[in-house]
Amino acid sequence: MKKKILIYSLYSLLLDQVIKYIVYKSQINVKLIPNFLSLTYTSNNGIAFSLLSGSRLIIILSSLILVVVLFYLLKNDYLSKGRDNNLLDIAYGVLFGGILGNLIDRVIRGYVIDYVSIKIFNYYFPIFNLADVFITIGVVLLLCVKFEDD
Repeated sequence: MKKKILIYSLYSLLLDQVIKYIVYKSQINVKLIPNFLSLTYTSNNGIAFSLLSGSRLIIILSSLILVVVLFYLLKNDYLSKGRDNNLLDIAYGVLFGGILGNLIDRVIRGYVIDYVSIKIFNYYFPIFNLADVFITIGVVLLLCVKFEDD
């Protein structure tokens, strides 16, 4: 693994885990922007939108398989194309950091700590965390790089 990807992964993972620890210890429930953004501690034993709730082992195994697949893609991206791409480094870095951040929660606690709550026009978006943001950013950046290549 490239050093930059490892650094982005570790920063993402560390930031995610520190914030989750603070949220967990404080059991936070704060409105930052009334009727839009709140920090609200909650636990989620499923994946996005609480899908697969109660399927801890399946989710953990799926996460581990995803990490292996990403390593394969990473190896393929750099060896087959012989390139140095900062956007690709960031994409893989935050993706690994986000996946590992949520995986650590599932293994240690049995659930993921979520805390970002957004309300838009009386619709409450499912509560999420920084690892989820990193995963989303990583996927979007990977897609951008892939479409840029075509």
